[in-house]
Amino acid sequence: MMPFTLPPAPTPPLPAWAEARWQAAGLGRTYSRKAYLQPATQQADFDGDGKTDVAVLVVDRRQRRGIVVLHQGAAAPAVLGAGHRFGNGGDNFDWLTEWKLYKATSAEATVTTAGGDVAGTRPVRLRRPGLLILATDEQYSGGLVYWDGRRYTWLQQGD
Repeated sequence: MMPFTLPPAPTPPLPAWAEARWQAAGLGRTYSRKAYLQPATQQADFDGDGKTDVAVLVVDRRQRRGIVVLHQGAAAPAVLGAGHRFGNGGDNFDWLTEWKLYKATSAEATVTTAGGDVAGTRPVRLRRPGLLILATDEQYSGGLVYWDGRRYTWLQQGD
C-alpha cells in the first residue's frame, strides 16, 4: 500500500500590481508564497493611504512561516515572521491556524506584568484595518497586527 501524502500547497495568485511589487522587491529569492491556510491572501488598506494592500502567507527557505504585506503605495513590503521576529509571534508563525481581517475601530490589547502574568486589557483605537492572527492550540493565543502610522505593531490577544 502506498502512503498517503498531501499535495503541496498551491502558490496563491496575487493582483498584477502586487505580483510586480513581489518581483521588484526580490522576495521570491527568500520566500515562497504558500496557501497553508485559507484564504491565502487578505486585502485591505492596511497602511491608510487609500489604496488596497495585500497580505500573503509565506515560508522562508528554512520553512519558517509568516506573512508578507505588499503595499500598493510607497511603503516597502513588510515581512512578519518567516525568519523575522515580530511581536509575540516570534520568527516562525507555525502556530498560526486562522487569520482574518479585523475591521473594527477599536480592540482590547492584553496587558501583562513584568513576570509575564496577565494583568488585564487596555483599549486601543484603530484607524485602519488589521490582521487578526490566531492559534487554536491552547499554548498560543495570537495577536492583532496593525499599521500604527510608521510600522506594523503587534497587539497581544489572549494569554
